[in-house]
Amino acid sequence: MDTQTKKALFRVCRLILGALFIFSGMTKCIDPMGGAIKVEDYFIAWGLDSAPWWLCMALSSVQNIVEFTAGFMLFCGVYVEVAAVVALAFMAFFTPLTLYIAIADPVSDCGCFGDALKITNWQTFGKNVFFLAVAILVFAWRHVDGKPSKSWKQMSMSLLGLIIASLVTLKGVTDEPIIDFRPYAVGTDIRASMSVPEGAPATEYKTTFILEKDGVLKEFDEATYPYDDTTWVFRDSRSEVISEGYVPPITDFTFTTAEGDVVTDQLLDSPTPVFLAISPKLESVGDDDMAKLGRQFELAQNNGFQFYVATASTGKAFEKARAKAGVALEFLSADETMLKTIARSNPGLVVLQNGIVVAKYNINHLPFDSEMATPAASYLAGIKHSYDWMVIVCLTMASVIVWLLLRPFKHKFSKTSSNINIS
Repeated sequence: MDTQTKKALFRVCRLILGALFIFSGMTKCIDPMGGAIKVEDYFIAWGLDSAPWWLCMALSSVQNIVEFTAGFMLFCGVYVEVAAVVALAFMAFFTPLTLYIAIADPVSDCGCFGDALKITNWQTFGKNVFFLAVAILVFAWRHVDGKPSKSWKQMSMSLLGLIIASLVTLKGVTDEPIIDFRPYAVGTDIRASMSVPEGAPATEYKTTFILEKDGVLKEFDEATYPYDDTTWVFRDSRSEVISEGYVPPITDFTFTTAEGDVVTDQLLDSPTPVFLAISPKLESVGDDDMAKLGRQFELAQNNGFQFYVATASTGKAFEKARAKAGVALEFLSADETMLKTIARSNPGLVVLQNGIVVAKYNINHLPFDSEMATPAASYLAGIKHSYDWMVIVCLTMASVIVWLLLRPFKHKFSKTSSNINIS
């Protein structure tokens, strides 16, 4: 292979690998709490139930920031030698790990792309095998591109990638994700998301019946089952999925009272705002945060709104929570996984109106006082402010990137012009 072809192939592989790490890292930087939940799921699957939450959060955040920064460096072509080593280390670690996950199936989704893109465990492993090969090539040819960029440019671009990842992660830790890929995003009609569209394909199953006759076991399907022969004795049956049908985005949205009454329809049918404080584990909520919920509860009642604390904790934790909040909070029971999907902070706050998610708040940014009267409008105003800030930051960073990338060409053009004038 001649040098130019080798350089061209290396650059294509570098850009592809960099783009993968940028996309994968950013989707998880946006939602570091979701990544921490996934890390916790891994620990539980491996029998490490006592792993502290701060460790899960730290592992998630560091992995996301390093992954995005390495991808950013590869894509921009700065510190390629370092980024290639990091990328290869990532792929060398996660490829065998995803093979184990595909075989043992300890978790249904590896979380490689957060909630932005769901793929099966075997698809994840196949993807990793391909990109492991790309990472090996980039690592082996990391010096083929010749003299690296000037140190100030490499340092500036690398630092820029690190700052972007860190700021987005910090935003995700202290607030709800900037971009919500979950099925309970603001604007979601929950009833519509729970229903199956007319004409949608249904899941097809194959059922095998195991019958016995004269001491001999034999298998039958629905077509060959000996309905008229009563001498066959049923022993067992098994079902397997032939083809997956349509699965609604939301399948587990159910809330019950302490008495066991299902109140899901009551929550979804309310024309006035319903405030749901989401706390998968009441025992983990601090005194200050519970006091915030108590204040929020009183404000909601003053405005004539329903306010419930939805939790997977048992009744023993209710009285302790009421004592911390200083008010007679009302509790609903729900599935812990579903609650963690709805809101990332513990506790968080979700507002429903006519079955639509109209607002979501992290415990650090609850809608006190005047915002309570019009939660939907107040939330949208806050989102617009966040998006305006994000657009300004992105445009500033894009300008810096373009300036850094085009500056060498400007320098070369100036030298060429000078040579022409001299001659």
